[in-house]
Amino acid sequence: MSISRRRILATAAALPAVSLLGGVSVASAAGGKTYYVAEDGNDKADGTSEGAPWQSINRVNEAFVKGQIVHGDSVLFKRGQRFYGEFLRLRNVQGGDGVLTIGAYGTGEAPQILGYKILNKADAWQSAGSNLWQINLGDTNNYTGNTSSDESKRGNVGQLWVNGEHHLNKVSSLDKLNSDWDFYSDHSSKSLTVRAPKNPAEVGEILVAVDGSIVNLAAVSNVTVQDLDLIGTGGHGVSIDSGCSGIKILNNKIRQIGGSYTSLGVDDRTKKEKWIRYGNGIQVWIGNSDVLAEGNAIEDVFDVATTIQGPQKGNFLGWKDVHFRNNRIMRCSQSFEVWSKGSNRGAGTGHQNCSFTGNDCSDAGVGWGYEARTNKDEGGVHLLSYAVELPIDLKVTGNLFVDAVNAYMYRFPGSEEHKVLGNMAVDGNTIQLKAGQKLQQQRSETIEQHTDWSRETGFDANSTFKIAG
Repeated sequence: MSISRRRILATAAALPAVSLLGGVSVASAAGGKTYYVAEDGNDKADGTSEGAPWQSINRVNEAFVKGQIVHGDSVLFKRGQRFYGEFLRLRNVQGGDGVLTIGAYGTGEAPQILGYKILNKADAWQSAGSNLWQINLGDTNNYTGNTSSDESKRGNVGQLWVNGEHHLNKVSSLDKLNSDWDFYSDHSSKSLTVRAPKNPAEVGEILVAVDGSIVNLAAVSNVTVQDLDLIGTGGHGVSIDSGCSGIKILNNKIRQIGGSYTSLGVDDRTKKEKWIRYGNGIQVWIGNSDVLAEGNAIEDVFDVATTIQGPQKGNFLGWKDVHFRNNRIMRCSQSFEVWSKGSNRGAGTGHQNCSFTGNDCSDAGVGWGYEARTNKDEGGVHLLSYAVELPIDLKVTGNLFVDAVNAYMYRFPGSEEHKVLGNMAVDGNTIQLKAGQKLQQQRSETIEQHTDWSRETGFDANSTFKIAG
């Protein structure tokens, strides 16, 4: 199965941009030093003027590692240009005062930050058997594009593109490479093996996305990421790990996300071990506060577009003031997810004053992620909820949910604890499904029976329900 990248990109280009700075330049709004990055730049330049910009994300990561970039500074990428890599060191930033901003300058389309590795060197591919070709991703000499990915994750490929066509079949062993463009990646050797009629580099442009997050935040405060086009990773688009506060994710495009393995789990049906694929658009893990994701366009994500999730660990007991607002979500397996685990239900635990409001969500399960997943029952829905074991104060209101492959929501058995642990207010939304579609995957009520469903579940009593023509 393949999906045309041209169709995906054309749809994304039509999405409206939302300005959140009111015409104020990033540099003047943030203060401190401003570092510029452009395709024709030089990593040996000082980077502090448009006339002498840096060239690469690798140089930006180096500056973070050395403590050259501090709070109050801005790192700006030139609009209309492409940059390959991941922000690997955007964690535990020390020094300076004010907001650290990652954004854009100039005019035109948002700068593209691409996580893809480009595997177009024919001599880097070696024959591995009849119609089998192998490449070592542990050697950066074998590819161009994203060379900044975490060394330990280079063997975990989540996506394969061939001449703009998206190939979905990641297999768990070499003996399962049965059809052209099936692919297998070995974590330990960091090798990628594909089935192809000839050397893949002779077929055309080969792109792969490996595990990792294009933007990864951990143990940092007062960071804004805005006006970027984040494209192509096997993990998360934006991952906000524990210990963050004052984080804003504004007016970005986030697309072609996920597909790498996260862990060895157990198949719900067969009870046998299996590798589980993952990847979310914006993930807020437990132990974060004052997080806002607003005005983003999130598309074509393997798992969920937006999520607030995690188990208690150490001092990380919950979330406070986490808000997803006015985002545009298209063709993701799910639109919004919430779950929590833990036994400490005291003050300051669980979801505190969190919300998912004013978001425009459409075509849940239409994209590549749903097609590639094996557990399709929990995909193709807008709202996904697993066990809610901690106190919850969450509002899901004022959203538009249009079209889903399976149902409006999926509620994992045991996720009804919200009724006794706090307030999970799901109401005042607009829900549009086809005639006869279920509202909840685990229940029988269809959209025509929404009054009965609302009465039984306590959700969406004042929402508007529409049947698609």
